[in-house]
Amino acid sequence: MTIGEVITGLGFVVGAAVFWWMCRRRRMETDGLALIAVSALAFAVFGAKIAQLLAEGWPIRAPWWVLFDPRAGGKALLGGILGGWLGTELAKRRLGIRRSTGDLFALALPAGEAVGRVGCFFNQCCYGSVCRLPWSVYQHGEWRHPAQLYSSFVSVLIFLAVLRLEFRPAAFIRREGDLFRVYLLLFGFARFGLEFVRWRESLIWGLSPMQWFCLDLIVAATIGLIRSQRLPAKLAS
Repeated sequence: MTIGEVITGLGFVVGAAVFWWMCRRRRMETDGLALIAVSALAFAVFGAKIAQLLAEGWPIRAPWWVLFDPRAGGKALLGGILGGWLGTELAKRRLGIRRSTGDLFALALPAGEAVGRVGCFFNQCCYGSVCRLPWSVYQHGEWRHPAQLYSSFVSVLIFLAVLRLEFRPAAFIRREGDLFRVYLLLFGFARFGLEFVRWRESLIWGLSPMQWFCLDLIVAATIGLIRSQRLPAKLAS
């Protein structure tokens, strides 16, 4: 096991620890929430794995059984986000939970990514575009932006911003779920910009698929926050 794989795994541990801390802070540390966390993590890992393999041409360019190889894939953040969301919703429906749980992930996701992206740097995945800046790094035969470290630093900033709102909610944080919408908004803007210094292989009308997804996140989070302002305030105690 390489140092990059160890740090990437540590990112999952940090995210899970922050998630449970939020559960305790919101007085939601129940067996049901633990099952939701496990389901979200499992689906996120599977979603990240299958999304990366599909992007690399699976199952045409690789045998079908590679899906079950723990060493293959697992680094597609878009697939991880969608998989985690699906796992959360399926578990909530199974348990009959109607209360919003998004805020529990609002700090766990940037915390986990801040650590995990350092692992990406050592793994030399999710690498940056070619550049000749003083802080460029040599990866994949070229001097490139250390895009993984940029992402880690931005994730720390997002974590600190959301943490401040958790302890000192702004006027627009009125209901459970708003904190998560703020995270999605910040992530969407940050990742959209970071894509310009990442290596982009496929473009759709000048933007990468992840940038189009970020635009969807920004619109959805903005609409959610606007709708929340029209409803009576209902924050967790």
